[in-house]
Parts: sequence; C-alpha cells; structure tokens
Amino acid sequence: MLCWEMTCVGTGAANLCLSGLIPFLSFMVLGFPFLLGFGFLCVVGSLMSVSASHWLGVWVGLELNLMGFLPLVVQGGDSQFIEGSIKYFVVQALGSSLLLLGGFLHGSLFFSWGWGSGSFLVSILLLGLLLKLGAAPFHWWVPSVMGGLSWLACGLLATWQKLAPFFLLFGVLSDFFYLFLFFACVSSLVGGVGGVGQVQLRVLMGYSSINHLGWMIGLLVCSLLGGMCYFLFYFFISFLIFFVFSGSGLWRVSQVSSGVGLFVLIGLVSLGGLPPLSGFVPKWVALQVVSSAGQFFLGSMLIVGALISLYYYLSLVFLLFVDLGTYYDLCFMVGRYFRLMGLGFVFFCFGFPLYEMFVGVM
Repeated sequence: MLCWEMTCVGTGAANLCLSGLIPFLSFMVLGFPFLLGFGFLCVVGSLMSVSASHWLGVWVGLELNLMGFLPLVVQGGDSQFIEGSIKYFVVQALGSSLLLLGGFLHGSLFFSWGWGSGSFLVSILLLGLLLKLGAAPFHWWVPSVMGGLSWLACGLLATWQKLAPFFLLFGVLSDFFYLFLFFACVSSLVGGVGGVGQVQLRVLMGYSSINHLGWMIGLLVCSLLGGMCYFLFYFFISFLIFFVFSGSGLWRVSQVSSGVGLFVLIGLVSLGGLPPLSGFVPKWVALQVVSSAGQFFLGSMLIVGALISLYYYLSLVFLLFVDLGTYYDLCFMVGRYFRLMGLGFVFFCFGFPLYEMFVGVM
C-alpha cells in the first residue's frame, strides 16, 4: 500500500514536471525559429534600406523590415498587442506609400535626393521618412502605438526601427536644412510637453523617444558624425531600460514605488541627461557642436525640451525615494545573469569619463 502511494506521488510529480516541461519545450522548438526567422528578416530589411543605392531598394528594405517586425509584435496574442500592431501597420503603410509615390514621380534612376526639377516630389519622399520615423508633427501615432505594445516591442520600436529611416535622412539633409531645424525644435518641445502628466510608462517612453529624436535631427544638421554617435548612445541606454522594464513587469507610474529597483531609475535619469550620468555626455557634446555652428535658437529649443522631459523622469525618482513606506527592491530579478547585467547597466550609465573619448572622435 505504501509502495503504491509512493508510486502515485512519484507519478503525480512526474506529470507535474511534464506539464511544465512540455510548454517550455514547445516554446523552445517552435518559438525559437519563429523569433530567429522574423528577427533576422527585420535586421536584413533595415540593413538593405541603409545600403541600397536606389530608392526602390530602400522601399523594399523598409517593407521587409515591417513584415519581420509585425509578427514579433503580435506574438503574445493579446488583443491590445494586435490593436497596436494594426495601428503601426497602417501608419507604416502610409509612409511607404508616400515614399513609393515620391520615387515614382521623381523618376530618378539613382538614389539622388537633390532639388533639381523635382524638389516637391523629393519632399514627398522626406515626408514618408519622417512619418515612418515618428518625428513631430508626424508623431501622433507613436504614443498610441507604444501604449498598446509589449515592452519588448516598444524597445524595438524606439531603437532598431528608427535605424533605417534616420540614416536615410542623410540623403536629403543638404536640400532641406531649415526644414530639419523646424522638425528638430518641434520634436524636442512636443516630446517634452507631451510626457508631462502621463501615467502609463509606455506612453511616457514614447514621448521620450520623440524628444530624443529632436536632438538627433538637430545634431544631424550640424554634424553627421555627431548625429550617429547620439543615436548609438540613445540606442544602448534605451535598450537596457526597456529590458529592465520587461523583466520587472511595470506598466503604470503608480507601480514604480512597489516593484522597480534602483537600476531603472538610474537609467531613466541618465536618459534624461542629468550630469554626471552617461546620458549627459551626448547632450553636452551636441550643445557644443550646435553652438559652434551658430545655431543658438536650435540649442535653446533643445535645452527647453530636455528640461521638461527631465521633469517627468525626476518625478519617478520622487515616487520611489520620497515615499517612506516604500520597499526598495534593488534586486528586482533573481539570478546571476540579471544581476551582472544590472551591474553593467549601472556602470554604463555612470560612464561620464566617456566624454573625453566622445570629444576626441568629434
């Protein structure tokens, strides 16, 4: 009888282990090729757009990137994720239509974005790129889409999905100099003002991406290398922040005091550009480059937008450290891997000595 009971207990434990092991194995066997295939398609599409020598190749690469990104967005199966992916698809399809229309009407056999006889038609290409990028005043879709996606999809949308349209702006920079100044100023101000009073963290990060996009475009006007370096800084800091958010499971500002650790707050304040954190380095160098180019009005608008955005970053710090009843969970995840990554994240955010290397490259 005792042996029979032990056999039943062992069988139940085995069934319990199998019930947990089968979904894990199915995810590893079926999910890994899914993520790998569409992620590879997303990367190849962006690289194809950046390296294309003809506007048609640019359009094909952007479409491949879109087709690889959408399945990654809807992987969770949540209705909110599906709604956000549909909004993103409609906006990107509209941007691709403008890009394709401008390319066909321009009729150029090469990747020439010059004024010439088709300056208005080239401006249609520019509007398509700005719409895909989410720069103000074409930013209306960014908070809505990011508010309905997962943290992983938001991280990809704020970092990798901006790579191809941002680098494609190099081709039209010399022809639309003052228009780029306008987009930089408006994006910085809209990204700063729009994030004030937001209670959803994903929407807050969406407005933050718009604000940083204004800095990228403004720095791109004065220095191509400076714009690329700022984009790389924003890419790595934002990627780490979105990774921490996805692990902590936070969605609203009211949850910050109960579940987030010190790593997230250091990353957010660094992203806001508070010295001596590493996020201040690209902003300081950008102000030096902009002032040396004589664009003092642009620099002032970028500073105002950055200060407003820093306000809602510091409000999250206030929620965590001013509330006396808060439990300060510094180790928000268990495991050596996440602790080591969090430690490296802190050291990266305190990388103010990188200023000398950054200035030397500039």
